[in-house]
Formats: sequence, C-alpha cells, structure tokens
Amino acid sequence: MSTDTLRFDNKVVIITGAGGGLGKTYALLFASRGAKVVVNDLGGSLAGSGTSNKAADLVVKEIEANGGIAAANYDNIVTNPDGILKTAIDNFGTVHILINNAGILKDSSFAKMSESAFSDVVAVHLEGSFKLTKLCWPYFRNQNYGRIINTASPAGLYGNFGQANYSAAKLGLVGLSETLAKEGFKYNIKCNAIAPIARSRMTENLLPPNILEKLSPNKISPLVAYLGHSSNEITGAIFEVAAGFFGQIRWERSGGVYFKPNDSFTPEAILNKFKDILIFDAGTTQHPKMLNDYNKIYETTSKFEKDNDQGKEKIDLKGKVVIITGAGSGLGKSHALFYAKYGAKVVVNDFRDPESCCNEINARYGNNTAVPAKCDVFSEPETIVDIALNHFGRIDILVNNAGILRDRSFGKMSDKEWSDVLNIHLFGTFKLTKLCWPIFLKQKFGRIINTTSTSGIYGNFGQANYAAAKAAILGLSRTLAIEGAKHNIITNVIAPHAETSMTKTIFEKNELNKFEPTQVSPLLIVLSMDKVPVIGELFEIGAGWIGNTRWQRAKGVICHDQDISIEFVANNIDKITDFTEGTLAIKSIQESSMSILTAVDSNNGGDDNEDDDDEDDDENDEDEDEDEENNPGNDSYHFNHRQVILYNISVGATAKDLQYVYENDAQFKVLPSFGVIPFMNQEDGGLNMPQITKNFNPMALLHGEHYLKLNQFPIPTSGTLITKSFPIAVIDKGKNCVIVAGYETLDQKTQKVLFYNEASYFVRNCSSKTGQTKFFKKREEFASKMFNAPSGTPYFESEYKTSPDQASIYRLNGDFNPLHIDPVFANGAHFQRPILHGLASFGISCKILYEKFGSFNQVKLRFSNIVYPGETLLVKAWRDSADKTLIIWETWSLDRNCRVISNAGLRLLESKQRNPKL
Repeated sequence: MSTDTLRFDNKVVIITGAGGGLGKTYALLFASRGAKVVVNDLGGSLAGSGTSNKAADLVVKEIEANGGIAAANYDNIVTNPDGILKTAIDNFGTVHILINNAGILKDSSFAKMSESAFSDVVAVHLEGSFKLTKLCWPYFRNQNYGRIINTASPAGLYGNFGQANYSAAKLGLVGLSETLAKEGFKYNIKCNAIAPIARSRMTENLLPPNILEKLSPNKISPLVAYLGHSSNEITGAIFEVAAGFFGQIRWERSGGVYFKPNDSFTPEAILNKFKDILIFDAGTTQHPKMLNDYNKIYETTSKFEKDNDQGKEKIDLKGKVVIITGAGSGLGKSHALFYAKYGAKVVVNDFRDPESCCNEINARYGNNTAVPAKCDVFSEPETIVDIALNHFGRIDILVNNAGILRDRSFGKMSDKEWSDVLNIHLFGTFKLTKLCWPIFLKQKFGRIINTTSTSGIYGNFGQANYAAAKAAILGLSRTLAIEGAKHNIITNVIAPHAETSMTKTIFEKNELNKFEPTQVSPLLIVLSMDKVPVIGELFEIGAGWIGNTRWQRAKGVICHDQDISIEFVANNIDKITDFTEGTLAIKSIQESSMSILTAVDSNNGGDDNEDDDDEDDDENDEDEDEDEENNPGNDSYHFNHRQVILYNISVGATAKDLQYVYENDAQFKVLPSFGVIPFMNQEDGGLNMPQITKNFNPMALLHGEHYLKLNQFPIPTSGTLITKSFPIAVIDKGKNCVIVAGYETLDQKTQKVLFYNEASYFVRNCSSKTGQTKFFKKREEFASKMFNAPSGTPYFESEYKTSPDQASIYRLNGDFNPLHIDPVFANGAHFQRPILHGLASFGISCKILYEKFGSFNQVKLRFSNIVYPGETLLVKAWRDSADKTLIIWETWSLDRNCRVISNAGLRLLESKQRNPKL
C-alpha cells in the first residue's frame, strides 16, 4: 500500500506544553506539513512552578525559520484555557486539531503524597484538558471537523509506584477520550489517546543515555500527526508508542462465571468459582467497547434451576471494621448489610440518611454493629475516620462507593458539573484512602475496594465527567495496589451494574426490578478476606455474572528508521490495530515498558549511524581480546579458579570461607549451583524457539522454572566445557505456551556430561507450530514434579542478608543485562532499583542448603518474585517423611514478605557421599 504525502494545509493545531520534548516535536512536524500551529507553553518547571515565555518563543522562531507559520501562547491550561483558544482565533480564525500534551510531575509514595500534589497533577493533566477541549468543541462541531489527541501514560494504564496522582490523571484522560469519541462521532470529531515512552524532561533522569537515544520524541510524533489528519477514521482508541514501536491496546473481558442470582449467590459461591472468573478462554473472551449485555445475562442466570455450589471454605469477617461510603441506600446499603452478616462492624457513611441503614443492621445483627457517619466524603472525610476510630478503635476495610451523577452532553456540561462529580468520586476516594493508609500501614492490614464504572472503562455519551472520574479511580487504584502489596494492603476495583436511586433514571423500563444490588455485594466480601486471591484487579459484575477485565495489546509494528514518516504509520495502520495474532495481555507497567525497552536495547542494527562503524569495530575487537583468555573459542566455555572464586563470592561466600575463595586451600571447591553458569556463557544455537512455535515474541518470554542435574563429584574447578541445547517440549496452554529447553554441558576432553539444565519458559500469545502440545524428548522426572511446601513448621530455616552489591558481582558470571546494575535502566523499567538475577537467588539458596544437608545431584525450583539486592532472604526446608533424600524448600524475601522461590525440591546424594567436609 502506498500513501500520498500527508499534509495539513489550512489546518490550525493547538499543542499544549509545546516548548520542549514531545510537544515541540509535534509542533515542528505539523508546521513542516503546512499546519498553522499555536505553540502553548507556560514555561514552568517540571513540577509546575514559575513561568517563562522563552520556551514557546524559541519553538515559534524555529518554525518560522523553516518557512512555517506559528503563534506563541504562554497561558496556564488550568487557569486561562480561554487565552490559548483566543490565540488560535485571533491569529488563524479557528482550530481543527487539539493535542493535550501539557503535564507536570509531583511524584512521591502515597503515604507521603500531599493533597495539593494530587490535585495539582490532576488539574493540569485532566481538568486542563477538559476545559480546553470544551472551548474548542463548538468550533469542531460547527465546521464538522475536529481531531483530538490526549496524552495518557503507561503509568495510567497499569499503575506505577510513587505516581498515584499521575496514574489517576492519565487514566482519567482515557475515560474522557472514550466519551468524547462517542459524542463527537456524528460531527466528524475523532478523539484518541496515546501512552508514549519518550525522551523528555519527565524521562531524561529516569533512563540511561543509550535508551534515551532510542526513545526520541521524533518516534512518537508520526502517530500523533496521523491521528490528527483528515484521512484518519480511527476514534476512541488507545495506542502504546515508543522507540519506533506502534501498537493499539484495547480492553479484554473474560467470559467470567454465571451464578443464579438468588440467596445462594453468596461470597462462598463466588470463592468456589473464583479461579474460573480469571480465565480468558478464546471461545468466551470479549473485546468490548461498552458494558456487557446484562439483560441477556439476566435472562440466562434467572432461569438456572440449581442453586449455586457453596464450596467448602467459609468466610468470616468477625473483628473487622469497615467504612462504606454512600451506604444510606442502594449499593452501599446492600454492601453494609452483607458486611454485618459476615461479622464485621460497619461505619455507614451517607450525607443524607445513614441512620435508617444503621437501624436495620443493628436490629438484625445486634446493637453496636453499625454506626452512622452523616458526612460529605469530599469536605468531611476526617470526620468519617474519627467516627470509626472512636466507636470501634480500628479500620480494616474501606469501600469507596459514594457517588453522584451530573449527566449532560459534553458541549453543554458546565465546569461545576465537571468538578462536582470529580470531587465526590475521585477526590473523595483519594482523601478517605489517604486518611486510612497510615492506619493500614501500622496494623499491616488493609483492604480497599474502589468503585469504578463501565462508563469509566468504555466511556459513555453524556458522562464525560463521570467517565473521567471513574477511569481516574481505576488508575489510582492500580498504583495503590502496587504500593500497598508489601504492607498487606490490598486494593481491587469493581464496576457494578445494579439498579439504585442514582442509576434508576438512566435505566430503560425493561431493565427495572432486575439488577439488584445484592447481585454485586457478595464479591466485596471475597475481596475483603484475609487471604484475598487477587491484587489490583478489575471486575465487572451484575445480574449474577462476574468477569475480569484487563488490557490487551496488538502485535503492532516496529520501524527502525531514524526518522519515521507519517506515511509509515498510514501505510501500517491496519497492522498497528490488528489483534488477530501476536497479541499480549498486559497487566503491569513492567510488562509493557520492559518488552519495549528490551527490544530497543537489543537492537544494534537499524538505528546505528554508518559513520560510527569503524569506532564500533575497534571497541568490539577489544572486547574479544579480553574474552579470549577465558573462552578460547565461541563454541566452548573455559573456566579456572578465578571463575570459581568469583561465582562462590557472588552467591554468599566470604573471605572466611577459604574452601570457596582460596585456590590453595585443601578443600577448595565450587558450589554445586555453578552448574547453571556454563550454559549462560556458551550455547550452540540448537534451540531455535521461533522455529518450533507460532507467533514467538522474545519480549513475551518469562523464565518460570529451572532444573539442574549434576553428574560428577567432586565438580572440577577448571576445564573447558561445551554446551549443547535442544528443545524438549512445547506445551500449549490456551493462548500461551511453555517451552521446555534442555542444555547438556560436556567436558570437552572426556565428552562426558557434567551438568544438565532444563529451563521452562512461559511465552504469552504463542503456540506450537501445530497448535498442539509437542514433546521432542522425554523430560527428566524430577524436573516435572511439583514440590508444594508442607503447612507444618520447617525442619530447617536460615536467613541470609544479601549485599547491596550482590547484583553487580553476580553479573560478572556472564549475564550483563543492565537491569541488574543500572539504576536508571531499572527505574525506566519501573523497578525501584536494580534487581538480583533469579539464578543468583537460586545460588544463594543452594549454598545454604548444601552447607546444611550436604551434596545433592538434582534441584528444581520456580521463580515466584524478584529480589532486590540488600534484602534478607529466608530459606525454609522440610525433609520428606517417606524419602529421606528429598528436601522440599522455598525462599522468601523478609523485607517484602513474599515468596521468591517456590515449588522447589532438592535430591541429596546417598549419605556416604553427602558430607561436604566443610
């Protein structure tokens, strides 16, 4: 497909925050293609303070020097959006394209985030975009043409530590965009959102120089320009874009579980089927643009003959205290009654009549079960918390449910109608959660259930305010889930469908008296348990049906050109928006950004300048000379006492352990887990994953399990080794697969197998060539066993405090991934700091177990979580009662109270061979 040059002659574009970074790039590109550009920039700091005309003026001068047309504007998008539009009208007579790009950052952990830091970020990103878009709307309608591009962020889509404000604002923009797309459709007003990763003032201190070079804003602007062009017919879409990657994302909803909506629809019934709610089966998974067909669901569920299976587990919330906002009637009242039924003490908040609900609860479940809190959640959240603490002495659960509607078409919506809805929904949720957070931190327990809406997820005509607020709550919740997880503060989100006094006015006649609040409340009890089965999830619920909703990303396209044209996007837009194959289910900012950054960092071809070739070759020659000493050829791995000592130190040996660190010690040895090192350094290419699969994407690969077998004792402390790799199996798991790979490491002289490694890699959206599980070789029996840790007291426990320098040492064994050393790279990948290699955690654990139990010849484990250098690890071990040579073990991070290695087993040598002679 070929596309003519796309131009913007006689089109007027307003770009906010255009004095630098992305905004400047947009301005230069639009101007170079004939647009008349309003360059808006306040000229303030990244945190929003100060003003200066210089930034906008310089961009205008550059445009004019290149023969373009532009006008500078210095107005604040929040306090004077009228001035921005006035600049466009006074200079060019109208506006056709609006790019809401201005933004500020005020990052901090949620515990330390001030109310002003939250509101300021929401104001600039979300409220400012609303105000300026509303001013431009009449011009768009009257000329039957408008293009709006709003700037979201991966932090908004997935949540991000330290960015509760930014996450809320950015996902709020998605809800607003989806609504504007629906309302503007018949007027040829297209509205889309992008979630970019690019070099800017916001990212220049977060990413290393080599990555920043790849993340040029020039690689974002072609998509923005295409979305602003008259030929674009896409609306209501969201795109992830970075470093030449372009891919649309969309909502994906599980088929969910259907329950009979009667008295047997209980929390226990939901818990019994909970895992099924999370299944995204190809036959039932939906990709919606609106709420589910609840009338059709009710027709199905109401005809079920059998009551719901209650399962075996009982739920008890006795001793827990819950605050429920908006609980005087409707959903909130139903929630309150359910919590009281399950033993909780209830604070019934409502600004009208909480007493009636309290009276009903106390009459049913005993006096002092419920207490009223007649307060406004926006202006009096402190009073609600005080009532809870004064009456019950604690708070365990917070249900943010209060809400109002101020529906109106976007063109007629007043600023007050906008702010009233955001105040109650978003800011009320923020304020009350902020007050409860230190209480939850202190008691190391908290459960938060926030209420979004299908209007927030998919947008809805006449609800720009409500959709933005509800989407923003989802963005806020996802950051709360991330920040609270290690403190046992668990946040989840529901999007309910129920008939209440608030929603009754928008229900059709055929929907009345069907969708009871009691078809929603049981889920909240499950999400309040001590052992909540999920964290940070979104559930749609109503009419006896519950589904899980997440993001799905198209395979997309990558352009390796230094300068990407608008025409490249136009020619490839069908691929950018194609979800037929190679899709990824993305649920975290790490998954999203790391998949892109890894591809960027590993691509050394298309973007390099030819002028640098000689210099690069010289540097590579130096590296090869240095490596020659350890590896005589590319087809072998040479090691001696230096590699042995380095490895032993990297997994916990110290100067006191002469048997590990001094080559002349009589007992000098290498730790058994060294068997994983040779295959990391040398491998023959016998394993070709793309050759045995369909839709293989290395960015979607995760090292899940590992098995090591040792065939020689004692292990030599020097030698030249050869590793041969091969596929063992491709195991299909619905839309995903597991690739099992084998690695035989042989002594080059004897040709005997010294080590055998078997690694299981989980690959999303990938299958075998035939679409069926295929085995190439027989698996080792021990490698495929499950080793579930017993519930009893461990036979042995030992702590090891990792060094802050552990990752920097371990990487010298052969894995030079910057994720393990570069704090800027790690932060760009949304880890707090560099992480320890999983095989380092494995090595540390094996050293502890070896020194306790002696030599072993087989070990298998599953990587469950990351480890940060400096954390304290706890290794727990159990002897198998029937098999004395079997040790079942697991490793925990005590700092974050999470299991980092699970499903782990170790096979000891016979007792006469076992003594390590330490």
